[in-house]
Amino acid sequence: MFERFIIIAQKENAFYHVPSIVTAPDGSILAFCEQRWQSPCDDVGECHIVMKKSKDNGQTWGQLTELRRKQGAKWHMGSAVTDSETGNVLLMCGGGWLQSADNGDTWTDWRPEYNMQSPGGLGGTHGSAPGIQLRFGRHKGRLVWPARVTITTNGYNDQSISDRREKCYSTAIFSDDHGKTLYRANAFHQGTGEACLAERNNGDIYFNARAYFDDFRRKTALSRDAGTSFFETKDDPALKELSQGCNASMIRYPKELLKKTGMSDRIGEDVILFANPDSDTSYREHGVVRLSTDGGETWQYSRAVTGFGAWFDYSAMTIAADGTILLMYKTTPSMTGLPSSSDQCCSMALARFNLKWIMDISEGK
Repeated sequence: MFERFIIIAQKENAFYHVPSIVTAPDGSILAFCEQRWQSPCDDVGECHIVMKKSKDNGQTWGQLTELRRKQGAKWHMGSAVTDSETGNVLLMCGGGWLQSADNGDTWTDWRPEYNMQSPGGLGGTHGSAPGIQLRFGRHKGRLVWPARVTITTNGYNDQSISDRREKCYSTAIFSDDHGKTLYRANAFHQGTGEACLAERNNGDIYFNARAYFDDFRRKTALSRDAGTSFFETKDDPALKELSQGCNASMIRYPKELLKKTGMSDRIGEDVILFANPDSDTSYREHGVVRLSTDGGETWQYSRAVTGFGAWFDYSAMTIAADGTILLMYKTTPSMTGLPSSSDQCCSMALARFNLKWIMDISEGK
């Protein structure tokens, strides 16, 4: 099963970027992104936070909701997470963080306390994948977000690639009290950010980050203490990275859904999915989703979501209640071709597929 379609269409003055998608406690799907106003550029003068909701595992979508909008304000998208223990959805975003206790229908301010770390403070989740809630080990229930920290802001320019390489590091933010208090892990992998992470069945956290270099490699790390600290690991040669990098998406496929779909006997129960532009060119194209049966150690299966010459930009993934994989990504309004101009760059598409599609297994096998 595979299908893809536009869920948030670019319109006059409205350009969409930085997707984040989560499954709410009741099974609803919440899709967030930036609405850049009058310009698609990173240094846009006005930017809003918007959301759409699906109640049927991503098949159909409701109206676009504006969560944060103010004329002249520049509010960028951060990372969302679902807390299955409290039933809350937490959203890090510009204009003030938000929380919902009714599966995204209404939102109130979320004002956690910070346990600040120095240097760099708490860090930020802009461009990072959605957070996770740990399912295993003595820290079960902990919330963990991938994040980026700028060690020094003295003269820092986020539009400068050299500044990103020298002053930016990956880190993680975590909470043991359902988002009331936030802590930060150590800083690691200089020159990285906009990361994604997933929990392995043994409780380790596998971390995978965008790198702002020209070596065409993503940077990986591992935590063996539930996200309190990370240590750098060797680059994964199976995962390509564009020059100066791009956001990617990653998610653990739940054990209970592997059993429910009958796939656990075939591929085990330590399944992680990863998607990014898989290209040797300078274009964000050829979106590929990969499947690992050993917690991200190796990638046994892969399949293209878009071809070469088809725009595949920032992305985010979630798993629907019925086991369907939902991959939200930025593309052109037609989902074909590369953006020839700024007015043909910034719609949000959704790819819906299942494990058998990635593995190229027919339904009868």
